[in-house]
Amino acid sequence: MVISIIQPCFVPWLGYFEQIALADVFVYMDDVDYTKKDWRNGNQLKSPYGIKNIGFPVKKCSRHTPLKDVEISYNSLWEDHLFNQIHNWYSQSTYYQEIIDMIKPVVYSKFLGLVELNFHLNNAVLNYLKIKTPIYFSSDIERNTSGKVDRIVELCKHFKGVDMLFDGKKAQDFLEEDYLLQHDIKVVFQDYHHKPYKQLWGDFVPYMSVLDLLMNQGPNSIEYIVTSKISL
Repeated sequence: MVISIIQPCFVPWLGYFEQIALADVFVYMDDVDYTKKDWRNGNQLKSPYGIKNIGFPVKKCSRHTPLKDVEISYNSLWEDHLFNQIHNWYSQSTYYQEIIDMIKPVVYSKFLGLVELNFHLNNAVLNYLKIKTPIYFSSDIERNTSGKVDRIVELCKHFKGVDMLFDGKKAQDFLEEDYLLQHDIKVVFQDYHHKPYKQLWGDFVPYMSVLDLLMNQGPNSIEYIVTSKISL
């Protein structure tokens, strides 16, 4: 069985959803520290003026606040601003209204926490794409170790039959493959090849939020998300 473990991100890029689609089990790593100016509460979209940032504010928190405890700030009308941005850049796209109708109720639900909003937004996308991978949260799984790699092993071992970890390329910086193999866990790093699709505003630009793909390709989006093959 294949497992993927990733921090919860705000309407993330295509490779994120590929990791979920190709896994038998997916875990949101929500008990690690929040990092500012990251993908947890921000992402990028394509506009007539180039790549632009989108996101939502969070309440001030200490340096070592776990993601699961980070709260969203509603001191500004960020939801209105977000949808004004999307309207200005994507109202001409084929599936604009369909996707707006899907995500708008989620964004305006006034969820308390960062993880909660990201989960429900990403879940709406997964349902739209018909990706049925079971999803769990690391904070719901007992922790008996403090080491980063040991925690990965612990999460893998929690699910009977998991013998492969499908992870992003950046994980090569800290994952000890030999150590995981000692625990009967093979590591496969994602080698994502971005399949071009028709976008607004000129030449194709990869690595945008999944919203860019959905607005332009709608129900055909899954064909552009899964490009890797996992060899057992």
